[in-house]
Amino acid sequence: MKEKAFGFRWSSLLFYIALCVIIAAGMIAVILLQKPVTEWLAEYEASQPKYEVERIFEKYFEEPDAKTLIALYGVKPEYNAPDTYEDAVENFASRLRGKKMTYGYVAGTNRRVVSVRAGGEPVARFSIREKDGKSKRGLVSYELDTVTLYYGEPSEYVSVVLPDKFTAYAAGQPIPEKFLTSSGVKNDERDSVPEGAFLFTYKSYTVTGIYAVPEIRVTDMNGEEVALSYDEENRVYSCRYEYSEKLAEEYSAYVLNAMKRYAVYMQNDAKFATFSEYFDPGTELYQRIYDNPGSYVWEHNGYFFENEQASEFFDYGDAISCRVSFDHHLTKKGKDDYIDRCDFTIYLHKIDGEYKIYHMVTR
Repeated sequence: MKEKAFGFRWSSLLFYIALCVIIAAGMIAVILLQKPVTEWLAEYEASQPKYEVERIFEKYFEEPDAKTLIALYGVKPEYNAPDTYEDAVENFASRLRGKKMTYGYVAGTNRRVVSVRAGGEPVARFSIREKDGKSKRGLVSYELDTVTLYYGEPSEYVSVVLPDKFTAYAAGQPIPEKFLTSSGVKNDERDSVPEGAFLFTYKSYTVTGIYAVPEIRVTDMNGEEVALSYDEENRVYSCRYEYSEKLAEEYSAYVLNAMKRYAVYMQNDAKFATFSEYFDPGTELYQRIYDNPGSYVWEHNGYFFENEQASEFFDYGDAISCRVSFDHHLTKKGKDDYIDRCDFTIYLHKIDGEYKIYHMVTR
C-alpha cells in the first residue's frame, strides 16, 4: 500500500505559534517578576531585628564613648562628695576602656533586648522597637528604643586619722562631718593641761561610697599642710601632733637656764630674783614658789648639772610647752654626790612679748 505524503495543516501551525507565545510570555513574566521578588527578599532580610541590633552595637558599643552612652541613657550616674560628676563618668569609662565588647540576646525577649558586656562584665543593655508604619512592600523595620547603663555601685573608700585640731581635705574640700567615725580619742600621757593648752586627742574619718580615692590633705591649726603616712593595706592616711624643731632651736637654752636656776633656788643656793624673771608673776605658780622656798634641801656645799635636755616643744598657738630634764648633782667633800633627777613639763605664754612660765608639772 502506498504511504500517504505529509500534508500541511493550518491548525497545527496555529497550535505551535500559540505554544511559543505562551512560553515567551511566561519567560517575560519571570524576567519581569525577578527584580521585584529579589528586592522584596532583600528588603525582608534587611528588616530582620538582628541587623538593627548589629548596627546599633557597631555604632555605639563596639568602640564606646561613655559620654555618648550616658546621653542615650538619659540618666546621669549618681555620686557622693568628694566625688564629682566627672569622677563618676570616668569610673564608667574605665570599665569600657580597652575591653573587648560583646553582646547577646536576653532570653524571652524575642531578640528585641540585648545585653552588652565589656571584658565579660555586664555594662549595658538596649532594646529595639518596630518603627511606625510599614514599607511599600508591607514590611516592618526596627530602631533603637531604650539604652540602660550599669554604672555600678561606688565602692571605694579611704580613711584618715588626724589630730582633733587639724583639718582634713578630700579632693580639695573639707571632709564632711557625716564621714566622721571617732573624735576625742586621747593619745597623751597627760591627764590634764592648763588653760591655753590642750590634750593630744585624735579623730578619724572614713570616706565611703566613692568611685575614686581622692587626694587627701591635712592642715594643722595654722593652716599649714602636714606630711601624711599611708597604710596601703588598710587604706589609711594618718598624721600626729608633731613637736616643733623650730621652738627647740629658739628656746632650749632659755628653758634649761630657767629650770636650772629654779632648781638652784630650791636648794637654797640662790635668791628668788635669780630665776623669777622666767615666771609669770600673775600666776598661782609664781606665788607658791615664792611662799615656799627651799622645801627640800640636801646637805651640800657645791653642785653641777649633767644630762641636760630640753625636748617635746609644742606650739598651742597661745602657749607652748616643753619637757626639761637634767641631773642636779649636789656635792659635799668626803661624801658621794646626791643626784636630784629633775624632770619637768612646763607651759609658757607671752607676757609683753616674752615667754614666761605659767604652769609646770614635775614628772
